[in-house]
Amino acid sequence: GGGGYNMRGGGQHRNYHPISSLNPYQNKWVIKARVTTKGSMRTWSNHKGEGKLFSIELLDEQGGQIRATMFQEAAEKFFPIFQEGKVYTISRGSLKPRNVKFNKTPHDYELNLGRDAEVEFCGEDKKIKHQLFDFKPINAIQDMPVETYVDIIGVVQSIEPISEIISSRTKKEHKKRVIRLCDTSNAGIDLTLWNDKAVEFDENALPTGAILAAKGLRVGDFSGRSLSSGFTSAFQINPDLPEATKLHQWYQATQGQGVTSLSASGGGGRGPSRRITIGDIQELRQNLDETKAEYFDLKATLIFCRKYEFDRPPWYEACPSDSCNKKVMQVDEGQYRCEKCDKIYPGRSLRYILSMMVADEDGHQWVTAFNTEAEAILGKTAEQLNEYVMNVRKIPQSDIFCSIFSQLHASNAIPLVRDVRYGSGSDI
Repeated sequence: GGGGYNMRGGGQHRNYHPISSLNPYQNKWVIKARVTTKGSMRTWSNHKGEGKLFSIELLDEQGGQIRATMFQEAAEKFFPIFQEGKVYTISRGSLKPRNVKFNKTPHDYELNLGRDAEVEFCGEDKKIKHQLFDFKPINAIQDMPVETYVDIIGVVQSIEPISEIISSRTKKEHKKRVIRLCDTSNAGIDLTLWNDKAVEFDENALPTGAILAAKGLRVGDFSGRSLSSGFTSAFQINPDLPEATKLHQWYQATQGQGVTSLSASGGGGRGPSRRITIGDIQELRQNLDETKAEYFDLKATLIFCRKYEFDRPPWYEACPSDSCNKKVMQVDEGQYRCEKCDKIYPGRSLRYILSMMVADEDGHQWVTAFNTEAEAILGKTAEQLNEYVMNVRKIPQSDIFCSIFSQLHASNAIPLVRDVRYGSGSDI
């Protein structure tokens, strides 16, 4: 029959092939390796159809490393089986040349595991390391090319609250958190964590003074030098490593005094060096690298808000889970379904999408303020504004929001930060 999975916890009867020896010309091989990194399940949609995939990175006793990717049915089958940090034997996969743009492992090839792949959980094997790091001092990042991938170990100097951005290309919401790290090279840098990692690594998980070892971070040049996590970045908090001991002793003695940051102040590239005017936006779009997000500060005055009505308010009904916030559908009285969470909740939250016209000395521009920013501008949560609107229905429908938003005309300049990813759309 086809491939399968079992949890015999053994596999000692086999002769294992070193990962470093794998190539497309071998027909039969069995490897024994630890899953050092497990990426999230990803989906795609294009003219050929839709699909899903996820990847893992594997490490064996000899130090060989390789990425394995599973698609469609194989992704569904093996996603709950492969667990980060566990050891497995694997066979019956195919090999192809790695895509160096996305695959940063040192192997020339990468594995594709189909539904017929053989996977066996082995239990612990102390001969296989949990992770291989190639740490670089933070001050060396200053001279590294953009898009380089690097491993670092640093002390947490500060951690920002989680925030959200909306991709202008996909309109999907992404969570981000900025952490400032420093090390014994007397240099500091901002690391941006995205989505699941941004939620997982909060102030409790990463208090000031904690040691963070990170593998596979991408070097960026936004407001100086910065780092960001990717699908297969791996992290260890307070690891049992000689470098961590040395770093802890250094921080205890110095408290990070005298550290020079490679990133602009303000966390993740919101430094004052990137202030532009509305007149600069068109030029920015023309010169935008479409593979990157672009952030900037814009100081402008609110002119007016888009016309809203009862049946088209400036908010949407969202999943009440703090880690989701996706749009929900009402399925019954007081019952709301979230497709992402695959759950029905006895309630929902309201989250802003507020469209406004702003102006500065160079021109005017439509902008979109999402939940956190809109709350700061309006001084009310979407729930509070909804309750207010429900209580003043005697005002003609078309005038209610105009009446509320007219109070904002007294507002002076408001700072706005925008992700103009891929240069699409005219929202700030």
